[in-house]
Amino acid sequence: MKRAFTMIELIFVIVVIGILAATIIPRMQNNPTQEAAIDLISKLRYTQHLALVDDKYDSSNPNWFKDRWRIVFSGETNSSYSIQDSNSSYAKDPLTRTKEIKNQKLRGVDSITFSGGCDKQIINFDYLGRPLIGDLTAPYDGNHLLKTPCTITLHGNEENACIIIEPESGYIKACDYNES
Repeated sequence: MKRAFTMIELIFVIVVIGILAATIIPRMQNNPTQEAAIDLISKLRYTQHLALVDDKYDSSNPNWFKDRWRIVFSGETNSSYSIQDSNSSYAKDPLTRTKEIKNQKLRGVDSITFSGGCDKQIINFDYLGRPLIGDLTAPYDGNHLLKTPCTITLHGNEENACIIIEPESGYIKACDYNES
């Protein structure tokens, strides 16, 4: 007795593969602006992580509260960013540990705008991971904590994407562009 596939079994497998391909391939369209938003979310969370694990408190330094980790957006359209501490030391890329995260360009983004609680190009994080805004001249006077959600909108060639940073908790999430 021969062991082989029948013609019906082969046709059935081809049909199943065709159905799977027809449902998966349309979802594989890439959106460079959305991919940049996902990348920026990871960089914002990395900045927040650095602030959480790098304790800047120094009892011998009366200005210890000015030491923070921050992400700084630069360029005419704010489409480049750097991650640095308050001494302007740049963070190392967590993947390579050699390259500094300095003037990194977001691919697929033409410009970035800020609205809500953050209208500046600098977002600071304190040792609790809370987002801070403004010039930090006093230790936690309450005026620098983010009070309303910060919306960062990435404008791309074809589509837009947005990111929301929640006040107090510092929770960072992607949002539907229509909800911003």
